[in-house]
Amino acid sequence: MKLSPLQTIVFIVILAGIAYGAYSATIDQLPDVSGTVVGNTTVNNSTNPTIGTVYLYDDTNNSSNTSVIIRKNTKIYKEDKNGKQTSVNMSSIKNGCKIDVYTVGDPTNTIPPQVISERIVIKAKK
Repeated sequence: MKLSPLQTIVFIVILAGIAYGAYSATIDQLPDVSGTVVGNTTVNNSTNPTIGTVYLYDDTNNSSNTSVIIRKNTKIYKEDKNGKQTSVNMSSIKNGCKIDVYTVGDPTNTIPPQVISERIVIKAKK
């Protein structure tokens, strides 16, 4: 089967699109915010969707803090030294621990900025 030059170009573009799509779908998602926990609060109101807030010192920015809102549907995991993650609750987030936060939406334009967390990973100590 012989392809015309136009068919060859279309075929290459389609293959490149498939390769890029497969790559994009399988790469690990990078966290939106990473840093060290410098404080937290807990909300005890059972009707409130927010169960607490974590104040995070952004290690990559070195000049800002972020308020991370934790809701009832936020998934919290603790990572061991082998990279395996196990599900934990908010009480596992302690001052001084390093966390990665995957957020929903954009940060607010407040000081400090606030983000709503979808998933939090407590990093293993090195």
